[in-house]
Amino acid sequence: MTSREKNRAYRTRRALRIIRRAQPKTVEDARDLPIGGLTFVDEGAFRKAYRIRGTNLLIKFPLNRLDDVCKIHTRMEVKKIRALREFPVIRKHIPPVYYFHSRDGVMVTRYYPKSKGLMGATHQLISDMIKGFCGVILGDLCSDNLRTKPYGNLIFIDLGY
Repeated sequence: MTSREKNRAYRTRRALRIIRRAQPKTVEDARDLPIGGLTFVDEGAFRKAYRIRGTNLLIKFPLNRLDDVCKIHTRMEVKKIRALREFPVIRKHIPPVYYFHSRDGVMVTRYYPKSKGLMGATHQLISDMIKGFCGVILGDLCSDNLRTKPYGNLIFIDLGY
């Protein structure tokens, strides 16, 4: 393990420890923490995602809406991740959840850089296979919600609705 990897691993552990203790509810709360800077990554229909600089972590905050749909989206995603973790074949395609706060809808997971997307027919095939094999419906499977690891494993980064 190189010095750079050791430093990143240390900063990742430290950031997780601080997040678990402080339990940030908003982006502003997280920016006030000594975890490193937050870099905006992407925004979806329900959440905004930020990468924590110097680590391999991604923190997702629900959008500020009057209804709780954004928080429910995160709860449903974690529920699906837990259900899919029961299947050893699928386990390597699910991102780890390092922190999850049900009431606030904040989630910390691993950051995966964007990769080339798959064709639309492939998304439907993958979704149907997982539904048939695991009984879990992946309704929002598209190129934006898929990433690949450096070794070619397909990762489902968003399993909500």
